[in-house]
Amino acid sequence: MEIDLSKIKQLKSIKIFSIQKIIEHEKDSSYNFSTGSRNFDKILNGGFQSKQLYLIFGAYSTGKTQICHQMCIQAFKQNFGTIFIDTENTFRPERIRELAISQSLDSNVILRKILVSKIMSISAFMLKLQEIEKILEKYKNEIIIIDSINNHLRFELGDKGKSFYQVKNTFLKILETLNRLTKKFNLITIATAQVTPNFDDSSLLREYPVGLQYLNQFISEFIYLSYKEKEAGYAHLINSHLFPEKKILFKISNKGIEDYKI
Repeated sequence: MEIDLSKIKQLKSIKIFSIQKIIEHEKDSSYNFSTGSRNFDKILNGGFQSKQLYLIFGAYSTGKTQICHQMCIQAFKQNFGTIFIDTENTFRPERIRELAISQSLDSNVILRKILVSKIMSISAFMLKLQEIEKILEKYKNEIIIIDSINNHLRFELGDKGKSFYQVKNTFLKILETLNRLTKKFNLITIATAQVTPNFDDSSLLREYPVGLQYLNQFISEFIYLSYKEKEAGYAHLINSHLFPEKKILFKISNKGIEDYKI
């Protein structure tokens, strides 16, 4: 029996064409989400990108939660819905109102567009993600904000009454589910992280996210926040799978994230 080489070549060309169409579709369906700061957008090549998970970490009072609140405002301005997963009881409606007033926006309308979920444990986090998946199937919510993703991990790993492996495995399932939902629903997922000190004096990073060994498996975009002066700080894109390492100055004011001008 002779093999028809022309048919094999035709099948190969169809396969290559199909792959190209998939890539083109991925590009067409992706979008950028502006942070509201020109400098912040620069390090992200135009803003946060869909189908990506971002981790923002840094020491206490470097602006992590402030950025989360600002992203709620930005979501409203860009006609996106927001799901805010609050594990630290840090969501502040009054901060949303302050930011809205500074930009002549209706805070009541904005607050109605934000679905806030208070999370009290790792197991509750996992259950909430199952509920969120059902919500995403019905409604259009493009932004998931988590403040912070590893809050309960830190406490439960140190709880002698809980199994280390059970806590670790549940946390990994949370990360796996977030990754799947982000890709499936074309979302942007922005999470903050609590940190632990880095005692290596030669390192540029003075802190590391708690559970970094787990976070690294699912998150490719890390933004490190650090101090410069009282009114300003640095945002440093590190270990990015998408873009080169970059560092910019920013400040937090009553208007939210702003470019720092020297």
